[in-house]
Amino acid sequence: MEKPVQYTIRNYMKGDEISLAKILSECFGPATPRQLLQYMKREGRQPEEIFVALVDGKPVSHVEVGVKELHHGEGVHLKTGAVGGVCTDSDLRKKGIVTNLMKQALNNAQQKGISNTSLFTGLDLPAHRIYERFGFVDLMTWHAYIKYVDYPFIFARWLREINRSLKDSKIAARKLAQWQKSIVANILEVGALSFRFRKSRFQRLKKLPKQADIEFSTDLQTYAKIVRNVVKWEDAVKAGKLRVKHGEPADVEMLNRVLHWSWDD
Repeated sequence: MEKPVQYTIRNYMKGDEISLAKILSECFGPATPRQLLQYMKREGRQPEEIFVALVDGKPVSHVEVGVKELHHGEGVHLKTGAVGGVCTDSDLRKKGIVTNLMKQALNNAQQKGISNTSLFTGLDLPAHRIYERFGFVDLMTWHAYIKYVDYPFIFARWLREINRSLKDSKIAARKLAQWQKSIVANILEVGALSFRFRKSRFQRLKKLPKQADIEFSTDLQTYAKIVRNVVKWEDAVKAGKLRVKHGEPADVEMLNRVLHWSWDD
């Protein structure tokens, strides 16, 4: 039987931003202690609104609940407890730590006389299970519209972004450690885009490999929606919007994780 993790909970203290930046980077993308402090100042976040769990004196989990106003029509605003930064070190997840942080944070909001709390999150994330247990319900789904003028440029920038994220994602680094693969994406409106994972980083390939480990074809809209975590890979395949020319199932599944940048099982 796994031994329970011993942890304590308190509010944010100066200096926590060093450890918290690493945790938040793994969950949400690259962040630095300086950026975290700038965010707290810009949002007017107070230490009593930030809840931190510690193991052996080191921050390992984070939840914040600030006070904001939701617009409900002309001249109508509702005060809400804005939940954000729900994250735990990947080595200590599924141990109830962030659930207890949420309890503390929501109780604090209630004691302030706030009638409701709200949060904004990506689609189909494992964290939804936590939110649903606390009674959060989906009120709306955002729709984003974008026109790509130079998608190869966007593609190159995306590779740089996931390389930065990889530095702070222990889960991704472990799962990709032995995954040395090359990929060719045939995008209807763009042509062939190719990259590979080698020596612990993603690299864009200027020339197509003679034999890629994975090759697939789709249209730009579908590919962009997959990368933005709006459409699931398997749903695009079932709908005939994406076709895998070749690739081992395990490799395709890993590519799916890379495109979504989703590493929680």
